[in-house]
Amino acid sequence: MHGLNELGFKALRLFVAVLDHGSFSEVARREGLAPSSISRQIQLMEQALNQQLLYRHTRAVSPTEAGRLLGHHARLLLVQLEEAEQALQEQHSEPAGLVRINAPVVFGQRHLTPWLGSLCERYPKLQLDIQQTDSYVDPLQEGADLLFRIGPLHDSGMQARILAPHRFQIAASPAYLARCGTPLKPQDLANHQCLAYKGVAGQQRWFFRRPGQAWTPYSVKGPITGNHADTLTQAAEQGLGLVMFPSWLIGEAVRNGTLVPVLRDYEASNSLEPQQIAILWPGSRRLSVKVRTVIDFFLQCFGEVPYWDR
Repeated sequence: MHGLNELGFKALRLFVAVLDHGSFSEVARREGLAPSSISRQIQLMEQALNQQLLYRHTRAVSPTEAGRLLGHHARLLLVQLEEAEQALQEQHSEPAGLVRINAPVVFGQRHLTPWLGSLCERYPKLQLDIQQTDSYVDPLQEGADLLFRIGPLHDSGMQARILAPHRFQIAASPAYLARCGTPLKPQDLANHQCLAYKGVAGQQRWFFRRPGQAWTPYSVKGPITGNHADTLTQAAEQGLGLVMFPSWLIGEAVRNGTLVPVLRDYEASNSLEPQQIAILWPGSRRLSVKVRTVIDFFLQCFGEVPYWDR
């Protein structure tokens, strides 16, 4: 017990982070510390417990059996500590503390950033850490309190609040439609220039259906493909062809009249799976006042029907 009593919560947090990332340098980068400082903390833990906790390899570390056992109990202890901190915080009327948010890059730029000033002004004691990435994020490993996620919802360990269906629109500039005509059915796209998104999974497929019917894929072609939505949207605004993008992405261009929706009698998608825009948080965590406050704030800003779909 003497060894355990010498272990502080900070040391346990660092140890769990090393287990999660398998690297002193990665944890040091995230914490703003020197790798040698992290290594020294782990050495002190090993000395206090008289146990080897990690195998040290050239570029990575891995837990010993004792390290795995300590990691399991340390996680439980840290969760209890976080819940205790939250319970104490909730005694105060004003939400305060750090909220870690993860969001897709462009969605964050378009629909989170414009509201940050109002959020911070309304709740000045909140501190926000916003990480924007289009890669899959494990909220438990990355320490995220809430995630904005777009696409199919497969996370059984997560709780979710759906903001809206992920709606796609086909659109082109008025100049393009005046020059090339307006497609009236998906088959007409074979005679049009289409600007398709092309990422690591290849060129995006375009699916169409009448409401309540089955999806049908259509092949499209055009002068430009690319992996950046803004580039393709601007190309469409310049009259180079049609794009298929979510309403949250091109809704402003549609409202401004620089893009005009077409094929509005059809539903469009890039996937056969139902897709949603949702806020997710780890189901294993008690939802704190500060996190609930941020969720409620954005729900209010977006509206029951999000403003990009009105």
